[in-house]
Amino acid sequence: MKIRVIGRWGAFPKAGEATSGYLLEVGNHKILLDCGSGVLSALQKFIELKELTSVFLSHRHYDHMADLGCLQYACLIDMDLQRRDTPLRLLTAEEIEEEWSIPVMKGTHETGVNESAAVTFEDGLKLTFFRTNHDGYCLGVRVEFEGKVLVYTADTRYDEQLVPFLKDADLLITESSFYAGFNASQYGHMNSHEAGKLASVAAAKKLLLSHLPHFGDTLLLKEEAAVMFNGEILLANFGMQVVI
Repeated sequence: MKIRVIGRWGAFPKAGEATSGYLLEVGNHKILLDCGSGVLSALQKFIELKELTSVFLSHRHYDHMADLGCLQYACLIDMDLQRRDTPLRLLTAEEIEEEWSIPVMKGTHETGVNESAAVTFEDGLKLTFFRTNHDGYCLGVRVEFEGKVLVYTADTRYDEQLVPFLKDADLLITESSFYAGFNASQYGHMNSHEAGKLASVAAAKKLLLSHLPHFGDTLLLKEEAAVMFNGEILLANFGMQVVI
């Protein structure tokens, strides 16, 4: 199981980069976790868009799904040019069926998922979803394959009710939207101390901090999280790949 950082910024991308987006490669699957602003361009530095097999969209905030429309156009073109054999599966977080209004285009197929859903593939890859503590309906995802566990929280406040879904993750990808001491909860997010504490309580083996702020020295986030978490901590960088 391999995960690559395609986008690491919250709210809007820094020049030449992207907001939330992570490429999961496992078995024959290439799954994009969120498709924020700038992700579509950045992703093509590593794979061709026709190689994507699924996309998970955690919620409707633009920094997590801004590039979705252009991705659908790419899939439509690839289908017409016979570069894609099957439509791209979109796994979209839906509390109510009508909440999303994604145009139906040739080349993509939407499947709504919620916190009670699970998606299991023929090779045993399993995705389960859990609701996070964020403004609006937002899902995190737990990925399990051949005894390895990856968890992506997407956006969330600090909430120990999430711990059962994060438990014993080999890699926990979580947001660190603010520095220690800042009241991140008022914006629906976590600060670096809270990210580290959540990883510690969940007994995660490794922590990847992402969804980074646009101010201050982001290297401090890693130091601050380390006050609360004794395991290995990584700070997301564009193109970084972690093998689980």
